Amino acid sequence: MDKRDLRVLEMLLKDSRASLMEISKRTGLSRFAVKDRIEKLFNAGAILGPTIVVDPAHVGVSRTAFFEFKTNPHEPWLAKMLEKTSSCDLLDGTTGEFSLLARFRLTSDEHFAAVLKKIDDAMGKSYFKKYRVVNAIRIFKESGIAFHLGAVNPQKVDEIDIEILRILLNQAQNTKSPLPVTTVQLSKQLGNLGVRISQPAVFNRLSRLEKGGIILGHTLKVDHSKLGLQTKFIVRIKANPNSYDAVAGSYLTSMPQISDLYRTGEEYGLLATVRLRDASEFNDFLLKLYDSKDIIDTYSTLVLEERKDSPLPLQENED
Repeated sequence: MDKRDLRVLEMLLKDSRASLMEISKRTGLSRFAVKDRIEKLFNAGAILGPTIVVDPAHVGVSRTAFFEFKTNPHEPWLAKMLEKTSSCDLLDGTTGEFSLLARFRLTSDEHFAAVLKKIDDAMGKSYFKKYRVVNAIRIFKESGIAFHLGAVNPQKVDEIDIEILRILLNQAQNTKSPLPVTTVQLSKQLGNLGVRISQPAVFNRLSRLEKGGIILGHTLKVDHSKLGLQTKFIVRIKANPNSYDAVAGSYLTSMPQISDLYRTGEEYGLLATVRLRDASEFNDFLLKLYDSKDIIDTYSTLVLEERKDSPLPLQENED
């Protein structure tokens, strides 16, 4: 993979709908060369497919929470249980006291209570019987896309909107192409699900979902290891208490190494996912981090294994 491949990928990660003409103008490649490079990256498994980033708060998710579990290699059943839990959309094996980190999307207090009951029952069978919950108070960034910092008028979504979002979120799992589905294709896919809707109506709904801050961006799912980003860290960041929003919103979200960023209620009030090539790059990243005088301290956890990374669940299921 050369610098032009990386430039093409960078543009598609920011907007997977970028046209071949637009990418051609900004890379100096012909449209045919751009198309060829995208197809080669897709066939090589570097590009897994297109997807979107959705604001969970607008699609019925009332709480994003991280669960950390203390476990050992003789308890593979715990990780397998979490992988099968629909409201758990991300699961990593990590270093440190807690060896599993899971992200949950929860739709109500009742849903949260049901998940806690399931986890309590499971942990009662575990050796250490220890876990903790870290609630995300605010989401600043996910999958490389910054969330809106200003107030956005909440938009109502109906069942057709949910089906549109579900198709777009799951493109990487269901597509044989690196290119996003068109509104014509989307209309046909909805028709196959029994939803009769014209292409212009699909276009209007997409525009409303984007303007309403529900769809925050169109991006790609990629295999980071094939892009050379072999190292993933979870970095907790402690900042001056009155500076968390400013540091996160104006400084940290602009750092390309940070793919996900959350405000939590912990002493280290920011939780960031950081992807880099190696430990040397991580050291450079930390030095850059402290360019902000409002950042007081950090502590980091190395991700050893990415066990699950599934699309945002759009409805409450029995877990």
